[in-house]
Amino acid sequence: MKTLYFDNAASTCVAPEALDAMLPYFAECYANASALHSPAQRAKAAVEEARETVAELIGADDPSEIIFTSGATEGNNQVLNTFSGRMLVSAIEHPSVANPAEESGRSQEIRVDSEGSLDYEHYSGLLKTRPELVSVMLVNNEIGSVQDIDQIGTMAKEAGALFHSDITQGVGKTDLGLAGRPIDYATLSGHKIHAPKGIGALWARSGAPLKRFMVGGTHERMRRSGTLNVPGIVGLGVAARLMIDRGKEEAARMAVLRDRIIREVSSNVSDVRVNGQAVNAPHILSLSFYRTEGESVIINLDSQGICCTAGSACSSGMNLKSRVLTAIGLSDEWLRGTIRISLSRYTTDTEVDELIGALTSSVAMVRSLAGYATG
Repeated sequence: MKTLYFDNAASTCVAPEALDAMLPYFAECYANASALHSPAQRAKAAVEEARETVAELIGADDPSEIIFTSGATEGNNQVLNTFSGRMLVSAIEHPSVANPAEESGRSQEIRVDSEGSLDYEHYSGLLKTRPELVSVMLVNNEIGSVQDIDQIGTMAKEAGALFHSDITQGVGKTDLGLAGRPIDYATLSGHKIHAPKGIGALWARSGAPLKRFMVGGTHERMRRSGTLNVPGIVGLGVAARLMIDRGKEEAARMAVLRDRIIREVSSNVSDVRVNGQAVNAPHILSLSFYRTEGESVIINLDSQGICCTAGSACSSGMNLKSRVLTAIGLSDEWLRGTIRISLSRYTTDTEVDELIGALTSSVAMVRSLAGYATG
């Protein structure tokens, strides 16, 4: 059975170009990039080329501000653990921000509205508590809401706080240009942009404080210890180059596919709502089907070779309500019927056609078995 993959917000496939570039660094040029001999220097040159490319992708002026990590979770924890004072985080942050913030006992959540946009009146009030750090993600991974990080960052600066954003879901999908924006830290994961798992980057503006999270050797200019993952870094660099070259065009194409799914599913299925903003990120679509068991729909789709999810893969299998959907005020009757569809550069028109047909019939089947009646 052919697999149709619509869970790209959880992880993307490695781009063939990135895989090809990585392979020599597993068995040919496998030296530790910190050594002085020629093979090591070749590996180091590949690392620095990737660093420059990632800096170009996110709009950092100085490549030395890029720190390679294992992913956004590590980077988010490093930033948050740098601070010992009060923090503000949005109510719809990824668990790698929400959980360490909560466990610190020094954070407060900024409310969002029913579309997942930050509540600026509430934010303004919380800034009066004089936080040291504000952390708000650029694009939400469950519903695709896009935050105005310029306004959020400016307000943080005016209150004397530093500003961090997990930009993972926005890389290659939105304009970044971080150097010219009121932001001090940004984090990303490679496996969301067709690089391998286990590699990511943390951008820390020159002069911004940063406490080491991984302590050991002198790697990454004493900011992140541990032998560099050269194949992963090379893969991230190539994936970043592809995003620089193709990202804008690909995002526009994904937005067309997303809008078609919304239009056709809404035409063929009753009692369905789209979560998020009127203009969301191009690749993430959150649909809620009223009084419908979303897990049953997902299992039915999986039996047909179609991969979707109920929300963040980082929280799946825990039988917990989505923090994001709860934060936007979704009632249980809508929340339990929520399905996330996420696209990539490799998603085709034909695959979307098959998804629309299968989703429509799966919802009808699940509702029929449950004795669902519209109205």
